[in-house]
Amino acid sequence: MNRHIAKGLLFVGLVFSGVYLLRSLDAQLFQPAIIREYILSFGWIAPLVYIFLYTIRPLFFFPAVILSLAGGLTFGPWWGTFFDLIGATLGSFLAFGAARKLGRETMEKWTRGRLGKLDIYMNEQGFKAILFLRLIPLVPFDAVNYGAGLTRIRFRDYALATPLGILPGAFAYNYLGASLHQVFSPMFFMAIALVIALMIIPAGYKRWNRKTTNMVTMEGRRKI
Repeated sequence: MNRHIAKGLLFVGLVFSGVYLLRSLDAQLFQPAIIREYILSFGWIAPLVYIFLYTIRPLFFFPAVILSLAGGLTFGPWWGTFFDLIGATLGSFLAFGAARKLGRETMEKWTRGRLGKLDIYMNEQGFKAILFLRLIPLVPFDAVNYGAGLTRIRFRDYALATPLGILPGAFAYNYLGASLHQVFSPMFFMAIALVIALMIIPAGYKRWNRKTTNMVTMEGRRKI
């Protein structure tokens, strides 16, 4: 029991430490242009620095969107997306591992086994669940990282769904970041449209799929 409590407290401490550090940061550090200058100051290893920052980002809850914008502004939409994908994937693995190692057993103790249905669903449909959540930019990236680690989803499903799910958003925000070199240019407005579409399409598909499923179910009942 003491081991479970210690793990739980360590996990909670990790979360609150990250939130506190985020709140204490200089507001200038949230500007993509400032981040770009910092990354480029490392010269030829700048891409590695960017990947490293994205990898450790979940530990400090630094906004992923801002770092993605900085990536596009620094490396352009294509290379920015590539480096973004590597760093974001590694960072999601780090957060997932921390949640599973430090929080899973404690969560089971606190909920007294009430995660049963969620565990069964995530174990069977984990790939689809994570893929869909990743495709919706409005769902907090770190909430998915840490939340998945607290369930019994197979790491294989999580590891496969994560890069596939974040790829569209990574490109959209890196494209938007690259367009900041010429604000109000055609590229800028195309990037805005792409981000908006990325927010609308998954939600619209979910609503359409639910409506279609209900119609099929009702039709089946009528035939019976």
